[in-house]
Amino acid sequence: MTLKTVSGNPIFPIGIGTWLMGGDWDADAKIPTTIYDDDQTHIDAIKYCVSKGQNHIDTAEMYGAGHTDEIIGEAIKDLAREDLFIADKLWKDSFGENETREAVQTMLKSLGTEYIDLLYIHSPFDSNEWEKSIKPINDLIDEGIIRHFGVSNFSVENMKRANELSKHPIVANQMLYNCAYKDEVDANFVKYCKDNNILIVSYRPIDRGILLDNKTIIEIAEKHSATPAQVCIAWLLQRDAVTIPKASNIKHIDENFEAFNINLGNDDLEKLDRL
Repeated sequence: MTLKTVSGNPIFPIGIGTWLMGGDWDADAKIPTTIYDDDQTHIDAIKYCVSKGQNHIDTAEMYGAGHTDEIIGEAIKDLAREDLFIADKLWKDSFGENETREAVQTMLKSLGTEYIDLLYIHSPFDSNEWEKSIKPINDLIDEGIIRHFGVSNFSVENMKRANELSKHPIVANQMLYNCAYKDEVDANFVKYCKDNNILIVSYRPIDRGILLDNKTIIEIAEKHSATPAQVCIAWLLQRDAVTIPKASNIKHIDENFEAFNINLGNDDLEKLDRL
């Protein structure tokens, strides 16, 4: 397999997911929370991933209530910024002219960088409030503070609307997508993304561990002397997506990385397509 590109920028197709690094989600209050206990473990994990060649770091404004960006900033402070591709996501509280600019400035300060390679709108959140951020995102791209514009959890209809409003094209859409969950990323979705040069970025590639016990996936893994997690990641890569698994354990990082070298046969791919 080969590296992917975003508007000519090479990215390793297995990115560095950071959800739950430095925080969690309070389901009752519906707000993110901050956790400082394992900061050094997460910092070391990110550094290790980069040392292996994983240059794509994915984060979000709401992760750890902003603390995840601080962890990343500490991890990359001594690294060559031009070798990294950092993607951040705009939360719903930051939709609007002033709100978007302020949120991006906070991201930059926390990350310790002068620009963000890719800024996503985190989700449409079942409203059209996200449209208020299109103009400031475009302005920030014109100013060189953001390099590229992306969306997350957007349907084809929402992508069409975003492209109508934005003078800068969508370059990526981050979706819940894996070999057993394809509800949103169907044939129509894939075609629209391909026709418009939109990279599909998968989160939850092993569905928080649920897919590791799937019989079909286990059988294919045994056939390739691989692990079920590697098969799930390899399927995504061979279906022309990239993915952002979160791993703080060196063993899991190495396991994920090796999925890049697995070549599933057509029969394997078709079995996984049918899950």
